[in-house]
Amino acid sequence: MKNETQQNELEEAIADLEPPYESEQERRIGRLLDRYGLPFFYKQPIVVYDQGKNQIMKPSFTLLSYGGVVIDYVTGKGDDRRIHKEQLYRYNQIPAVVLGPPDLDKPNWDTKLYEKLGRMSRETFDLMRYTPEHIRG
Repeated sequence: MKNETQQNELEEAIADLEPPYESEQERRIGRLLDRYGLPFFYKQPIVVYDQGKNQIMKPSFTLLSYGGVVIDYVTGKGDDRRIHKEQLYRYNQIPAVVLGPPDLDKPNWDTKLYEKLGRMSRETFDLMRYTPEHIRG
């Protein structure tokens, strides 16, 4: 009983420090980022070019220390919205992970997300990607 009381107190203390997450799934992702010590902005506005005009989007999480990678949690059952966001980020050259409800139900989703962020970060900072061919040798 004592452990349960301590756990509830800890949950309340953490909740006071957290951003006002829009969903429990976003809270889970935010806590994962906190657990790994990855600083993030929640719902940080970004400008994207979509259908002939500039638009403001607010991805769920922006990780500036990981090369501006965004993690966007998309609610809903259809894949259309998720696919559109993936294409939009790709078109605007924004490294992104777009997650939906089924992703957080998979085993080890947290470890897989962390590993994917690491790979994306390394790709973002890979200087050889931008080195002219004649210099690489």
